[in-house]
Formats: sequence, structure tokens, C-alpha cells
Amino acid sequence: KIAAIPDPERSKFVENLIEKHGGLKKTAYFNDVMMGLLMVEGLNLALKLFDEMPLHGVAPDWWTYSILIRYYCRKSEPDEGRKLLDRMIENGFRPNGATLTILVNSFCSRGKIQKAMEVLELMGRFGCKPNVHTYNSLLKGLCFVGRVEDACKMLLTLKTKGDNEESISPDLYSYTAVMDGLCKVGRSPEAIELLNEAIALGLTPNAVTYNALFTGYCKEGKPKKGFRLLKQMKERGCVPDYICYSTFLHGLLKWGELMAALWVYNQMVEVGFKVDERMMNTLLRALCRKSWAEEGLLKSAYQVYENMKSEAYAIYPDTYYLIIHTFCIGKEIDKALVTLNEMVVAGYFPRMVSINRIIHGLCKEGRINEAISVLVLQYEASRIPSKISYNILIDELSRQGHLLGAASIYGAALKLGVIPHKKPLCV
Repeated sequence: KIAAIPDPERSKFVENLIEKHGGLKKTAYFNDVMMGLLMVEGLNLALKLFDEMPLHGVAPDWWTYSILIRYYCRKSEPDEGRKLLDRMIENGFRPNGATLTILVNSFCSRGKIQKAMEVLELMGRFGCKPNVHTYNSLLKGLCFVGRVEDACKMLLTLKTKGDNEESISPDLYSYTAVMDGLCKVGRSPEAIELLNEAIALGLTPNAVTYNALFTGYCKEGKPKKGFRLLKQMKERGCVPDYICYSTFLHGLLKWGELMAALWVYNQMVEVGFKVDERMMNTLLRALCRKSWAEEGLLKSAYQVYENMKSEAYAIYPDTYYLIIHTFCIGKEIDKALVTLNEMVVAGYFPRMVSINRIIHGLCKEGRINEAISVLVLQYEASRIPSKISYNILIDELSRQGHLLGAASIYGAALKLGVIPHKKPLCV
């Protein structure tokens, strides 16, 4: 009901609710109203209600404090939660393990490990046994702040306690948290050992577990080892998710493993994953450069380019430049011309070397009128064509016997202060 009430009217609604029932006579009623308010981010009103409970002859209980502590943790404000915890203890209430674990997790997610450890110590004082979720939060927090060795020691402690009834068996999340920490500091071989250990214990690695390893290999400059992970995932029936593929592809591109990256890209397309805009641009530029020496890759470059357009991805200026350059080298002048126009429509203008390549390519095919239209395009963009552009056109017009046309182009160049190296025969 509270959620449906506009924010400015909630205070009046709560007052009316209290008056209607002659005051909320039970702590449980106050707790319910506070929970409703916090669900709609009504913290100030909830705190006001909390402070006014004694005025209504009602005292907060352990759950009242826990509601507020959990809210602060959810909002990543564990220090405020700790203040309430201290107040709760001062008033004689014992927190339960679930609330303390939530507070531990909140401190760890903010990198405040010492404060999380203090809460862990409190759990012992109040007879609350930490569970695997408590330790998982600590393992992740230790790795988050770079204390990977401490995380490894904590995991080892959990494992070696396995012979007594007070033990807490680490779960997949425990192993994944430490593996992720090891991979981030370049210790992937140790992470692999933990993976094998987890499997031997009957735990089933998931995509999150494997993604930690993909990240590690890519960070260490060994991205192609990711193929072993893909094979193992397939053998174990674990389907790689978008993050696994994306991390793998990013690493391959970063370390220049283009053919492997192209394979991974095609796999992603096949299973229906969309590669992000930045990586598509990176992949396309790499394919363009590689295709200058390996002509067979031109088709792949063109396919990636078409996929980018179909996804309405932004194509970066440098990417446009390289694809035009590549089409020209590959003697795909029509595609280069289309791409040039698309580039202009997108608000960019190609480098002069690209313009000259297109003009040269069109002239080699005897398409002088289209070559001149590219020259005009430069005028329309308030660009001054280079000497090379004019030289190519003058040569081709002269070759075709259009001497007056060549003279006209020569004259246009002189008006712009450009002096072509070659004069038409009639000048």
C-alpha cells in the first residue's frame, strides 16, 4: 500500500495510519511499516518512525535494528549499519548470524576488510557461527583489495578444518573467488590447480568460474590457452556465456591473435551473442590490415563491416579509413565508393590518401565521371583536393582524349592555389 502512495503524501499516510488504530501498539506493526517505507527508499520517514517508537509506548526489538542495518548494507553504507549494530548491542539485543553476514559482505564489497573482520569477531562473541557465505564474502573482499595470499590461507584453513564437526566446507563460490583473485595477479597456474581441486571434490564449475580463468590468461598474454577452457567447458556440459566469449575475444584482439579472434567472433555470431561496438571496430581494423597481405581476409572484413551496419553500430573514423583503404587495395572500388558516401553521411570525411586511392581506382577502370564526382565531393566539404587528385584526373582525361576537360580541371586547381605537376597537352 505504501509503495502506491506518492512520496509527498507518505508522511501524512503514516500519521493517519497511527491515529486510525490509536497508535501502532505492537513493535511488529512498526517493523512492517518501516519495511514498507524502506522498500520505496523512504529512509528519512523510517528513521523518524524508529525514533518516535518510544512516544507510542513501543520499544524496538532486534528485528527493528536488523531491518535498518540490512537497508544500509543494501545501499553500500556499512558504516551506518555498524553504528546501528553498536546501538542495538548497547540496548541489550543480540544480532543474528544472517544480519552480521550481510554486514560483513557490505564491508567487503567496499574493500573495508578490517571492519569486516571486526564483525566476524563479534559473531564469535555472540555465538553466531559464520557460514560459508560469510567466508565467501571475506575471500572475495581479500582478493578485491589485493590480499590474495591471505585469501589463499583462509581457503586452506577452511579446507583443513574438514576433519571436525565445526568445519565449513568451501563451495564453488569459495574456489571461484580465490581463483579470480589469483588470475588478476598473474597466477593462473595456481588458479588451475584450484579448479582441478574443486572438480575432484565434486563441485561443478560454472561460466563464472571459467571466466576468471579467461581473464587471467588474457591478462598474462596467453589468450590462446582459452581454447583449452572452451574444450573443457564443452566436455563438462558448461555452456560459455557472453562474458566468457567477450573476455576471450578481447584478449585475443589485445595480443594480436587475429585468426583466433575471428574464429571466436564467428562462434559468438553463431550462438546469437552480439559483440560490442568497440571490439567490432577493433576486429574490423585488424582484419583490414591483415587483408593487405592475405587477400582472402577481405571477405571476412566486409562481412564484419556489414554486420556492424546491420546492428547500427557507430563506425569510428579510423575504421572507415582502413576499410576504404582495404577495398581500394583489394580492387573493390564500388564498395570503397559506397563506404566513402556512408562515411560522409555519418559526418566524417576521409583522409586525402583514401580519396586519392578511390580516384585512382576509378580512373584505372576508365570511370572518369565518377572520379570527378569524388573531386566535387571534396569541394562540397570545403576541402582543397591534393595535387595527387588533380594529377590523376588530368592524366586520365588526357589519356581518354578529353583535353578541354583536363584543362578545366587544371584551371580549377590553380584557382585554389594548387599547382599540379602535370599540365594538359593543350595548356
